[in-house]
Amino acid sequence: MTDWNKAREKARALVAQYDFKKPPINVFEIAQNEGIKVVFFNPDEQTADVSGLLEKDKKKIYINATESPQRQAFTLAHELAHYYLDHKPDEYGVLRRDAAYADKPPKEKEADMFAAELLMPANIVIETKKKYHLSDDDYDILAAMFAVSESAMKFRLKSLKSNHGNGQY
Repeated sequence: MTDWNKAREKARALVAQYDFKKPPINVFEIAQNEGIKVVFFNPDEQTADVSGLLEKDKKKIYINATESPQRQAFTLAHELAHYYLDHKPDEYGVLRRDAAYADKPPKEKEADMFAAELLMPANIVIETKKKYHLSDDDYDILAAMFAVSESAMKFRLKSLKSNHGNGQY
């Protein structure tokens, strides 16, 4: 079962706790302050299509060192979701990057929504657009400002528009 409100509220609480008021949101600071060690790995044949992995009991998050900084930040935010939302490994497991969104387990979708809310908080996106007189067509500028991929920002802007910031990622 997916709890969108819990995921959204926990992400918003972290943004408030760390007093983030403007982009980009530093998820590495959150991990460090939580005592979670971020370990970068160089993938081999078995892990080539893995972006990240949480070992909650060891307080470690593994991040693929060959991916873009934007992807690494999103992956870290996604893995932090599993940590903060207390997901059990059997609820999400290791999902390969090429898996279709529709095929993702509910907890994976919940973690994606948490990551989007954490990296691109609705209120900060809206305030940034107003401050710099940007529209949704300026997704590339917003993506650069928030240090996320253009595709993540496009999707976030679309979800904010259609759901007023309260819907699924």
